[in-house]
Amino acid sequence: MKHRVFRDPVHGLIELGGDDRALGRVLETRAFQRLRRLHQMGFAWLVYPGAEHSRFGHALGSFHVARRVTRQLGLAADVSRHVEVAALLHDIGHGPFSHSWEQVAAGDLDHEAWGARIVSEDLELGTALAEVEPGLAEALCGFWRKTYRPMFARKLVSSQLDVDRMDYLLRDGHYSGAGYATFDLEWILHALQVQPVHAGEDPADLVIDYRRGKYAVEQYLFARSYMYAQVYHHKTVRAAEWIFLEVMKRFRELAAARCEPAGLEPLARMARGADLAVDEYLWLDDVSLTGAIDTWAGRGPSGTAAAADDVLRDLSQRLVARRLFKTIELGHDPGVIERMAEPVERAARAHFGESARYYVHLDNAMQIGYRASAEEELYVVGHPVHGTVTLGRLLDDLELGRPMSTIRLVCAPELVESLRPIAERALRST
Repeated sequence: MKHRVFRDPVHGLIELGGDDRALGRVLETRAFQRLRRLHQMGFAWLVYPGAEHSRFGHALGSFHVARRVTRQLGLAADVSRHVEVAALLHDIGHGPFSHSWEQVAAGDLDHEAWGARIVSEDLELGTALAEVEPGLAEALCGFWRKTYRPMFARKLVSSQLDVDRMDYLLRDGHYSGAGYATFDLEWILHALQVQPVHAGEDPADLVIDYRRGKYAVEQYLFARSYMYAQVYHHKTVRAAEWIFLEVMKRFRELAAARCEPAGLEPLARMARGADLAVDEYLWLDDVSLTGAIDTWAGRGPSGTAAAADDVLRDLSQRLVARRLFKTIELGHDPGVIERMAEPVERAARAHFGESARYYVHLDNAMQIGYRASAEEELYVVGHPVHGTVTLGRLLDDLELGRPMSTIRLVCAPELVESLRPIAERALRST
């Protein structure tokens, strides 16, 4: 394999040379090339025109950060290789349009479970991984199944402060043009250490040196909070995501009744209870779904009929033409949802009849409030008062540990005039 060099706008040159040359085979596989057809930021490009970047670039960036971390920590060669390739392939199981797909495919496998299936069952990818290291595919599955040892290696790939988050914050900030995602990556890497924290057979864990990394980690935590509040949960992004989810929900309902339009056969089979093969899942990407939605909206090739179902056709047309739903801000009290649900439903039914549920939504966007499981928690050592504490404690100190709801009424433009007085009355009674 030849020496490969990628010019990355976030990290500069990312090279696959020396022992990493064999990873070139992995990059050439269908499963990995599919990441070029998955937007990293879902529907954010409808608001931030530059946010067209793909999970392919993010995967390379995560690999690059992982390689820097493993070298800085001086990990054993086999553990380093496993962490780096796990970072490279951590998004291999993602469905179309970012995390929205997991709501579309409710009841099916999540992206981590699909990642394990793809690595285990896709012959092309499995062969490429075996050329890198015999048994590598099974080692990677240990990351997704949370069985890999040492445990701290998994935290480098998935935790409160992992290579995935460190890359996507910088990358998403760069491409969106938002200035909220700036943090000192170099100093965070400098502050990361592996130290004995637990008793038992696997005592080592990933830690942050408080004296070295306090301000860099705080900067990272605020950057993540700001990006969720201002970019990932932007009101128009959420509105676009919700229309997409309703399009997919309506298609699934039609498929369950065996009267769906053509264009998305794998999802139709899922709606009827079938299990998808890996090859079928790999066909699902932003391009294939966009093509199906275009067709249902009547934007397909000449002679292709639009969806016969009125709701599916109308919602598809709105999404394709960027005629998105409007948003009414309702503050942060989740109780407003219960107070508004009934009058909002009545008003929507007065306009849209039995189809009203597709055209109005009380959205609860949970901001940051990230609470790690025991297997994802990181530790901070050298705290001047508490000694060794969890990163969650720093979140609490920064008032970022408490989840905060952002409640919004998302509705078709036709409903704004009738729903705004309802929203105003509900807010006055808060």
